[in-house]
Amino acid sequence: MSKEFYTETDLSNFAECQRLAYDAVVATAKRLTAGVTEREAAQMIDEEVRARGMSRYFHAPFAWFGSRTAFQGIDRPLDTRAFPSKLLPPHFGQKFMPTETRLEEGMGVILDVAPILNDCSADVGYAFAFGRNERIEKALDDLAVFRPLILAGVCKEKTMAEIYEDVEAALMDLGYENCHAKYPQGVLGHKVGKIPTRLIPRIPVMRFEVSTFLYLASEELSRLINPWDNHTALWSADSRVSADPGLWAVEPHIGMLHHGRVDAPSVTGLGRAKDGERPSEDFGVKWEEIIHVTENNAYYLDDNLPHVNRWAERQVAV
Repeated sequence: MSKEFYTETDLSNFAECQRLAYDAVVATAKRLTAGVTEREAAQMIDEEVRARGMSRYFHAPFAWFGSRTAFQGIDRPLDTRAFPSKLLPPHFGQKFMPTETRLEEGMGVILDVAPILNDCSADVGYAFAFGRNERIEKALDDLAVFRPLILAGVCKEKTMAEIYEDVEAALMDLGYENCHAKYPQGVLGHKVGKIPTRLIPRIPVMRFEVSTFLYLASEELSRLINPWDNHTALWSADSRVSADPGLWAVEPHIGMLHHGRVDAPSVTGLGRAKDGERPSEDFGVKWEEIIHVTENNAYYLDDNLPHVNRWAERQVAV
């Protein structure tokens, strides 16, 4: 699976899947009301996805509210860099599953889902503030830095580890902490591709379908057979190769963690919370979308996405 090439029809299906996935999470965001739980929000995402003609998943919906958007207090669930866990497929731990946490005014929200359309998968993440929270709005603006940064690194054929380090340096300069380091293997992104849903029945495991593990495991299996093969479907700090041709879902996830302080001091222009906001709550924000990498080029599959349009409307430099 090192190099994957797609027809124009395939690419159109991937783009459509991504667009419909974003439509689903944006529609869900409009349905949310105070008191809704993460589990109820995840169910709403599923309803919206199914209403758009999709029923299979690369991974089923996740919803995180408040401090859970920053993964505060949650360790990386499965560190596959260490033997023998290296032999196991990556997966989310139980603490990442939607909970009974209830939505309150001013909380941060992340809605994340990865549906499959005509065997073509996409993975999206939509972050926003439920009500007024200017610190979250500022962080959402700051996310604009990472879109051109990641693409430029791919086009320069930097290794994925080097781009990971560039993202790490940028988020630290902005005064944030790295939240994507909490994902399995600390991934900044991962490959998405064609999942043969007609051949593999729907068998969910920790909100990921078995077909997803089989897709990702095919790359890792080749590395076990050939220890000199550094190609991987997972974009982490240890990925010492450039991104192979194919489709990559990249997801820079940054956060503000106060580590128990009641009213954290101003950090890099973020400032203190204003009246009516939540002064000490941790929060995280992210976006997630597909980069198409070819043998000699790379580009984002679609520029008409909610976070990109938001930056244009707010005249955020990208």
